[in-house]
Amino acid sequence: MPKAKKDTTLEGLTPDQRIIQVAKKRFQYCAEAESDIRKQALDDLQFLVGDQWPDGVQRMRQQDGRPCLTINKLPQFVHQVTNDQRQNRPSIQINPVDDKGDIETAEVIQGIIRHIENDSGADAAYDTAFSSACSGGFGYIRVITEYAGVMSFEQNIKILRVLNPFMVYLDPSYTEPDGADAKWGFVMEDYTREDYKEAFPDSELTGTDDWRSVGDGEWVTEDNCRVVEYFYKESKDEEISLISDGSVYLSKNLPEVLPSGPAGQLTVVSKRSTQISRVHWVKMNGVEILERTDWPGIYIPIIPVLGDEYNVDGKRILKGIVRDAKDPQRQYNYMASAATEGVALAPKAPFVAAAGQLEGFERDWQQANVKNQSVLQYKPVVAGGQMMPPPQRMTAEPAIQAINLLLMHASDDMKATTGIYDASLGARSNETSGKGILARQGQSQTGNFHFVDNLSRAIRHLGRVLLDIIPKVYDTQRVMRIIGEDGTQSIVGLSPAAQRDQAVVMAGVQKIYDITVGEYDVTISTGPGYQTKRQEAVVSQLQLAQSYPPLMGIAGDLIVKNMDWPGAQKISERLHQMLPPQLQAEDETGIPPQAQQQIAQLTQQLQQAHQVGTAMAEDLKSKITQTQMELESKERIEFAKLPIEEKKLIIEEQKIQASLIIAQSKIDAGAADAEAKAIYARADTFINQAHEYAMNKEAQEYQAQQRQAIQQAQQDAAQTAGVSGGAPPPTNGAPQPQAGA
Repeated sequence: MPKAKKDTTLEGLTPDQRIIQVAKKRFQYCAEAESDIRKQALDDLQFLVGDQWPDGVQRMRQQDGRPCLTINKLPQFVHQVTNDQRQNRPSIQINPVDDKGDIETAEVIQGIIRHIENDSGADAAYDTAFSSACSGGFGYIRVITEYAGVMSFEQNIKILRVLNPFMVYLDPSYTEPDGADAKWGFVMEDYTREDYKEAFPDSELTGTDDWRSVGDGEWVTEDNCRVVEYFYKESKDEEISLISDGSVYLSKNLPEVLPSGPAGQLTVVSKRSTQISRVHWVKMNGVEILERTDWPGIYIPIIPVLGDEYNVDGKRILKGIVRDAKDPQRQYNYMASAATEGVALAPKAPFVAAAGQLEGFERDWQQANVKNQSVLQYKPVVAGGQMMPPPQRMTAEPAIQAINLLLMHASDDMKATTGIYDASLGARSNETSGKGILARQGQSQTGNFHFVDNLSRAIRHLGRVLLDIIPKVYDTQRVMRIIGEDGTQSIVGLSPAAQRDQAVVMAGVQKIYDITVGEYDVTISTGPGYQTKRQEAVVSQLQLAQSYPPLMGIAGDLIVKNMDWPGAQKISERLHQMLPPQLQAEDETGIPPQAQQQIAQLTQQLQQAHQVGTAMAEDLKSKITQTQMELESKERIEFAKLPIEEKKLIIEEQKIQASLIIAQSKIDAGAADAEAKAIYARADTFINQAHEYAMNKEAQEYQAQQRQAIQQAQQDAAQTAGVSGGAPPPTNGAPQPQAGA
């Protein structure tokens, strides 16, 4: 295989100059590859808005004073397709595909995408791109990131519409219908000298008085400058390693000694080479780079929406609905103008008169076709010995019937070329059943479904672009709004796993999600929106209620709840109150009434048990206090008889008990048994220590009395703990693990 020739034109250039030179060459390649596509698309758009007569023909007819009518029927055909799409919008669905992803997190990501769409007005971006594809053959959707506010470092994702698709160029070598494999792309914007200086005051070009001196007449002229956003993808060969626990890392990022896993020491199982792609973004003019950054995703964030796509001998052809309907529309305009001209000129046919017959009455005869003359006089003339007849109008019947027939043929040709027929345009058809009428009206949807399908492919790729950058843009702890399918809004917390240990409490957030973990993919669902489905459900429910009237007494509140007129919710609430008790008990959570009754009974029993436990705990606390007072009284009597070591120990015990009394004052009803266990454990420890220091029989008897009192208190505590549901207190003097309040 021959080696690629080295591009010597880039030698000796700075990195920025290289980027600019490569961008210019790629832009020129795009412009040449799409020259015919864009020329025909521009002609289609001009034709669609009403410029439908060839310049030479229109000029000649206007000079002759002949009608030059434009009966533009094409917009209605285009709107038939685009408006049908607006009623059946494709929607992005997120699904988990590996064991680290879960359905709940997928719904959160999907809710984030709905929030992005709502915040961006993405429906306008979809509609504009689809309309451009139907009219000229192609349109575009853009994705950008921007700061959340002037004083914020957090970024948000936006979906932008491309109003003028001719200002966007994408790598012509892409083969995927959604442009997922494109390697570069351009978005152009032209500035006047004043606007450019205001937008880019630090640019070198701003300080140049003579823009023509820069030597680039294509990008920079004397009065205007073209600023281009240039996306380009660079790929780099990297080695990746597969670890024994299934994880994959870049080999250069692996530590010298791998840590241990659940199954033992981790090892490298396999290695291979791969290509890591990175997308760069620069904003530049023809001579300098104005801004630059790295795009967080792996795709060029420019999504094409295509119309009819053909490949003829290696050349791509794109066209919309208008292209094949232009000739029938021209014929219709010609025939309509001819019919108008024929009917308008019929009463103005010229008069035929012999020479000299109009002498003296020329003015009256000249105005005969524009004024109603009551009398037209003429001069009798004899020619060849014979009296000539009076002047007569030369009449000719225009072929109105033939013209009307051609008009009908032209109209039918437009329907045939667009695939949209009378039933879809509102005309009456032979069908009488509702199903037959809907089937006839659906023919146009079938004939032009490829346009909607291409939009679905584009939005699916848009979903992949969003799914790729959402974890990278929303990579900090934040509270974020998500939107459900029915439009309901809720607040969730986002926090990556790396920051989970430092996660702060977020106001109004019940659960925090990590959207950086797991793998997800995108599917597209096409059909009526949620509101349309709800309206259709109401129609079906009302029909069912007519067939089965008792239904209103069972589910009337649910039927009215789905209606959208003022006061529907209040009426629904009143109907709900009129339902039987067993139906009222079932709320929107779907818990059966029997289960709700059991839950209520268990809740009541739990409350009663809590009250009993509280009372028993208070009684236990009272007994403990009394026992301590009795022990303290005996201690004061026997204190003087004890050795110095034991006196020290008793003093230490008093300190402990003082702290216990303070702690007991803070004990609530739910933790009473746990605190009691701690008290007995400390007292038992003290008795064991006192036994070691006992020096006489009196001290031993005193110790036995203390132990007997403690054991009696422990038995009382065990009975109390059994009633309140807690574990019995320890008997071996060692604190036991607590199960929690």
